[in-house]
Amino acid sequence: MRVANLVCALVVSGAVLVSAQDEELVLPRQMGAINDYAAVLGSARTELEARLETIKENFNVRIVLLASIYDPFDNAALYAQKIWESWKLGDDTVLLVFVKEQTLNRWEFELRLGSALRERFLEEHLERMRAGLKYHLERKHIKTAIEESVRALQAMLEGSYGQPPPSVSGGRFFLWIWVLAGLVGLGGLAWGVRALLRSYCPRCGARLRSYNTYTRQGVRVAYRSCPRCGYSRLR
Repeated sequence: MRVANLVCALVVSGAVLVSAQDEELVLPRQMGAINDYAAVLGSARTELEARLETIKENFNVRIVLLASIYDPFDNAALYAQKIWESWKLGDDTVLLVFVKEQTLNRWEFELRLGSALRERFLEEHLERMRAGLKYHLERKHIKTAIEESVRALQAMLEGSYGQPPPSVSGGRFFLWIWVLAGLVGLGGLAWGVRALLRSYCPRCGARLRSYNTYTRQGVRVAYRSCPRCGYSRLR
């Protein structure tokens, strides 16, 4: 009986040890604020590091990023939670996880907030940000999705998320442009007004940014995206 108990104890201990080793192997180690295991940022990393540092200094909020092409759990929500626990992130931290799920062959986004930050980010703003990021993830624009997520969080902290730029007085600005175009009635001016309107986000009024990406066949695709609310469209 003693021999049997000893064997069982050794088997259980070995299983626990293997499990711990497996967990250490499958979960990436934190290398700082930016953990680009998917190698998607390239030259954008330097600008992103500066933006994260600015957010930390101005708002006392730490943003930690993880981009990975492997999820051992095949469950983005569980993966993000395990990363949060493994990295022992603090109450003043926002964790952004961009991971490629192998079974579904698609990129997923998960966000975790420290307990001290949950009242600083409105859920409706976070949902709007997720909707905007989904557009980029479906098209595998991972670098753009990461950049836009950080810009959106910064805008939320500044209180400008979803608001028109200070230099633009909302609908009144566009109304006067249309009135002027109607009075003058010139085709060239009308074309210019249309071009101007297309350069602003129809959802929140912020100026759209232009981006280029390439399909797997090497075809260049130009599109515009809103840094405040995530709205995107082809140019």
